[in-house]
Amino acid sequence: MGEGEILGGAAMEGVGGGGRVKQGERFWLRRHLLSLKTMSLIMLSVQTSTMVLLLRYSRAPTSTPHQHQPYLITTAVLLSELLKLALSLTFLHLESGRVVSVTGRRVYDEVVSRVWETLKLAIPAFLYVVQNNLLFIALSNLDAATYQVTYQLKILTTAIFSWVMLGKRLALIHWLSLCLLMLGVSLVQVEGSSNTSENSKIIPEVEVLKGGEPPDAVPVDIHNVAHPNTEVSRLLGILAVFVSCISSGFSGVYFERLVKRGNQTSLLIRNIQLGIFSIAFAVMAVSTDSKVIKEGGFFQGYSIITWLVVLIQAFGGLMVSVTMKYADNILKGFATSLSIVMSTLVSWLALGDAAPTPQFIVGASIVISSTVLYGLTPQKGAGDTILPSSHTPLPGTPHKV
Repeated sequence: MGEGEILGGAAMEGVGGGGRVKQGERFWLRRHLLSLKTMSLIMLSVQTSTMVLLLRYSRAPTSTPHQHQPYLITTAVLLSELLKLALSLTFLHLESGRVVSVTGRRVYDEVVSRVWETLKLAIPAFLYVVQNNLLFIALSNLDAATYQVTYQLKILTTAIFSWVMLGKRLALIHWLSLCLLMLGVSLVQVEGSSNTSENSKIIPEVEVLKGGEPPDAVPVDIHNVAHPNTEVSRLLGILAVFVSCISSGFSGVYFERLVKRGNQTSLLIRNIQLGIFSIAFAVMAVSTDSKVIKEGGFFQGYSIITWLVVLIQAFGGLMVSVTMKYADNILKGFATSLSIVMSTLVSWLALGDAAPTPQFIVGASIVISSTVLYGLTPQKGAGDTILPSSHTPLPGTPHKV
């Protein structure tokens, strides 16, 4: 064999090897970067960040300078619940072969006839409506980054309720991550309180006593308007987040217990059962704003951003339920971390909120680390066997809803 033939053969082998390498790289990209878990991670992060940022933008006073009255929170929550129910019924209709009689029969048999099973959803439905209203109140008084970090306390409340109601045991690493979580949130809150107290007047009436101009009247409707005093506004926002974390923890664990230990019903039916009660409670909440609605109308203060918030509220929950089919606790932890980072940057660069300080960055980093750490370790069930958090308990357990 001549030298040219040997070199030519080597060159062809190199080309073939390079082709195999490139093909392997493409396979790796498809398998890892374009996998369902990766896409779920991106969708969860973007959905959470978009929801928080849009809601914050819609509630910020500078976002709608031409409007004398911001949109009513209760009406936005009601519209979102109506849309959720409509979407759930639509998906059930598609699942039933697009036959109206079959869809109606399923709704009657699984919702109307099984009254006791449907009534069990009244408690989480009430808590979800309260939680949604608190979400609007919190983001009316807090920047998106502070809200995102503080809301991670729902991990703590969920862990406590899971321990009490589901018998899940926390390992040492879980307790460590929860302690880190509380430390990180405390750092963020202390940093934020020190910043607001520098420019905040706790008692604005002092100006009147000294002969100054009287301050603007404090709005009576604190539910729909942020408090003018920055320190009081922050306290209201933090309180709304804390109560929302408790509501989120209890309602989530209650719903998990109901799904796992009650009758096996499809999630679409569960969503319809939730929607019926949620709409009823949302209507009750709207009735508290009846006087304001008579004066300015049901859709007062609505804009394109408001409608986007309503749509994302409705579609977001369903989208998350679909993506969670391919997600696990670790992925949820990373999604939360990415969402916090994105919300912090966009809130600072686009919404004009305060730039993150070193103390905030340290606190947020601790919260992110604790969130990921908590999801890395499986939880223990009521027995001695270590169970993942998505484990379905065996029948015959003593717990009942």
